[in-house]
Amino acid sequence: ALPMMARTHGQPATPTTSTLPAKPDAAPAARAATTSLVGQSTAMQQVRERVAKVASSMAPILVRGESGTGKELVAQSLHAHSQRAGGPMVAVNCGAIPENLLEAEFFGAKKGSYTGAVQDREGFFQTAHGGTLFLDEIGELPLAMQAKLLRVIQERKVRPLGATKEEPVDVRIVSATHKDLAAEVQAGRFRQDLFYRLNVIELRLPPLSERPRDIAPLVEHFLPAGKRLGAGAREALQRHAWPGNVRELKNVLQRAALLAAGEQLEAADLGLPVAT
Repeated sequence: ALPMMARTHGQPATPTTSTLPAKPDAAPAARAATTSLVGQSTAMQQVRERVAKVASSMAPILVRGESGTGKELVAQSLHAHSQRAGGPMVAVNCGAIPENLLEAEFFGAKKGSYTGAVQDREGFFQTAHGGTLFLDEIGELPLAMQAKLLRVIQERKVRPLGATKEEPVDVRIVSATHKDLAAEVQAGRFRQDLFYRLNVIELRLPPLSERPRDIAPLVEHFLPAGKRLGAGAREALQRHAWPGNVRELKNVLQRAALLAAGEQLEAADLGLPVAT
């Protein structure tokens, strides 16, 4: 059983003897997470098999793939199949946090540690204690924050802003990026030591353009009940290059379903560029 932490809002976590729920309790979530990784292609079958194989490990995992390929869905599936499935999963978009707030958001802050800190607050690491911390777009972190993140991963302790003592944290790290982090290391934009810490196991999600066989099952997954595709619409979906990947396909179908006059969607309803 994994140790968990009892928390009171605004107070540091304190160890207890609680344990995570038994893994069978998380079975419905695991099934749902796996089902969301839709696709019949060999590439997607390999992704699902690899997720099942490495989910139980505590090793950090780096998920690589273009924007819109479903990296967060992979992280959710990894968490749901792990022995931490009864604990929290905290998803963080590293590129959406202002640089001056990164340390407080990741590690927490004590009351009065900065302007506007009117009470103690937990950071992402404390909130994810006993579970999984998903760091999306990890390549967007500035170098100074990369160094601080590396130390926390190595020491498994955080020091909130304004605190004099470190707090132990127990999280499984899953990170994701659309960038080539090895190239970022060579360019001096990403720390090599952090790259090796995060990239113990790598999972690559192929773009939708490399797996056109998956378009049909994805359409079935996303298309609202009561709607269907005409032959022209199906052909248009197969011809499109899908630079926005699965996210773009989902948005196209949702928009067409809302705006189309009837139950059957035609090529014109999709709003895709006409091939010349």
